[in-house]
Amino acid sequence: MRKIERSEERGESNLGWLQSRFTYSFADYVNHERMGFGALRVVNDDTIAPESGFPLHHHEQMEIVTIMLEGVLTHTDSLGNKRELRAGEVQTMTAGTGVSHSEWNNDKTTPVRLLQIWVYPKERTLLPRYEQHPFEESERKNVFQILAWGVKKEGVLFIHQDATFARACIATGESIPYQLTNSQHGLFIFVISGKVSIGNDIILSRDSIEVTDEEMVSFRAEEEADVLIIEVPLFA
Repeated sequence: MRKIERSEERGESNLGWLQSRFTYSFADYVNHERMGFGALRVVNDDTIAPESGFPLHHHEQMEIVTIMLEGVLTHTDSLGNKRELRAGEVQTMTAGTGVSHSEWNNDKTTPVRLLQIWVYPKERTLLPRYEQHPFEESERKNVFQILAWGVKKEGVLFIHQDATFARACIATGESIPYQLTNSQHGLFIFVISGKVSIGNDIILSRDSIEVTDEEMVSFRAEEEADVLIIEVPLFA
């Protein structure tokens, strides 16, 4: 089964300094038919204006994954971390029993563009933790590059859930498969840019599709495409 959400169907918010599109209900955007997808709770497509950002704020009981698309973001948190996050890098944060953090765009002219994703953890009362890692674009040419998952492995970020985050840059006319790690999982697909076909479905830039009851999904790039996939348990 497949369910497509077109880019223009997403929720939206414009705070001046922050422009956001919401795949699932978030903040003042409430759509009771879009409350998440299994363990996946939030997929926010954010643009942060120059010299602005998220002031210090608090989270608990969530795995937070930030995928940097453009710009440089300064991260500060209550764990003592102060780091710069650049395009191509991915950040994971276990909020656990509680963590406060800020994310700031210090550049005077260049906006930051990112995807912020929340996943329910497998267990509660985890200790907060922070990690980030750079990922080379050359290593995801026509292949899915694993960004984060629930297994500790060098070069891949760890999250406290049986989930897999992966990204591929697919050349026009090329096709690549993705085999789910568990037949009981669902697959969330987000096209960052370009145009892909999945069977008879055409998915455009910033569209998403939820896939269930399929163990393998094949992607064909009708135009050069940058694709993010998130495999998650269907019940958190």
